[in-house]
Amino acid sequence: MQSVPADLATAYASLFVHCWSQYAVQQRDGSYWRVREPLTLPLLSAHLAGRCTLGTYLLDEFNQCSFAVFDADSGDGLGRLVGLAMDLARQGIPTVLEASRRGGHLWVHLAEPIPARMVRAWLLPYAQALGIEFYPKQDTLGPDGACSLIRLPLGIHQQARGWYPFVHVNEDGDVVPVGETVWECCTWACQNVQRVAVPAAVLAECAAPSPLPVRDMPVMASHEALSRLGRGSIRAWCRAQDIVEVIGHYVALDRRGVGSCPFKDHHSRGDLRPSFQVFGGENPHWYCFTWGRAGDLFDFVCLYYQLSPQEVWQRIQAGWQA
Repeated sequence: MQSVPADLATAYASLFVHCWSQYAVQQRDGSYWRVREPLTLPLLSAHLAGRCTLGTYLLDEFNQCSFAVFDADSGDGLGRLVGLAMDLARQGIPTVLEASRRGGHLWVHLAEPIPARMVRAWLLPYAQALGIEFYPKQDTLGPDGACSLIRLPLGIHQQARGWYPFVHVNEDGDVVPVGETVWECCTWACQNVQRVAVPAAVLAECAAPSPLPVRDMPVMASHEALSRLGRGSIRAWCRAQDIVEVIGHYVALDRRGVGSCPFKDHHSRGDLRPSFQVFGGENPHWYCFTWGRAGDLFDFVCLYYQLSPQEVWQRIQAGWQA
């Protein structure tokens, strides 16, 4: 693979790297090893030259991000992202489309670093409507500084042993690569990426702190410890909710209540075949077939927000609604 000049690698880094304090290296099976060391330009050059494949974390130490990514990993994923890109363009939101092994990635570059919770409040509904993944997946870093990562563009996918170009729709309506080489695709991106500001209305709406900040670093919760605080009350609260509807706000579910597990730490290669199912009826609960764990809606809230049962119950009693 052709080497990319240092100045082009620098321009590429300004577009696709926000967190410089850590990075990840993709392994032959497609998984990633986290490296808690600073990312450097020589490493990025090696990535673009095909000597290694890197993943970048979306959040910095201030829980901010400078881009967001829609990820559609399905046979029709690239086509769905083309449609989404057109919808966003009509709203004045420019995007960059990248092909991937099973679909594509649609990048939205921000005018300045913004708290992740504001970016998610703005763009996550588009992903939920299409049933696709959205990055960043968290509002804040986990306890050990971890967060969601995505493969840096134009590097060799270690499992597929190929690289994927940026693409666009030509005059005939066909989706075609913007260039034939990494150098050409990198140059195109550096010349064509446009940035967009988060709408003022979204910033104003998010100005007040969220009562339940979203975190996606799950720990197993149990509300047995709340027995003296009113276990019956928690059970009654759960039964007063529509578990399928509520969890459907967090996880894209099909008509059977099946979706990708939101607790990704327990899926070493990703939840490739959705293993998470939500059941209504007389025994409302959720179950992850891969993890082998189940719980009610209260357990889900504790896990999803990474809060203790006591903290969640206090917030519910203070008026939080699922």
